[in-house]
Amino acid sequence: MNVFGDEGLADHGFDPNETVWVRGVDYVAGWREARDAGVALMEALAAAGIDVTSLKAQAHARPDGYGEVTLRLSMATVRQTTGLLRAASRWGRAS
Repeated sequence: MNVFGDEGLADHGFDPNETVWVRGVDYVAGWREARDAGVALMEALAAAGIDVTSLKAQAHARPDGYGEVTLRLSMATVRQTTGLLRAASRWGRAS
C-alpha cells in the first residue's frame, strides 16, 4: 500500500459523470505528477523523522489539468513538521 492507499476513485468521492472535462487537457498527467510529488513529500518527511502514519496526501488534477496535492495531517504531525521547518529555516540563516 502506498501513501494514497489502495482505494479506487469512487472511494474518494470521484464521479466522472459529475465532472466537466475540457477537450485537450491532460488531466491524467497532472494527477500523476501530483501523485509523484505527494509520494516524494511523504518520503522526505519520513526521512526527516516525521511520523507520516497519520498523514494523508491525495492527488488531484485542477480544471486546467495542473496537478495539486491535498494534505490531511494530525495536530501532532503539524507540530512536528512546523518544528522541523523552523529549525531548517534557522539553520539556513546561520550558514
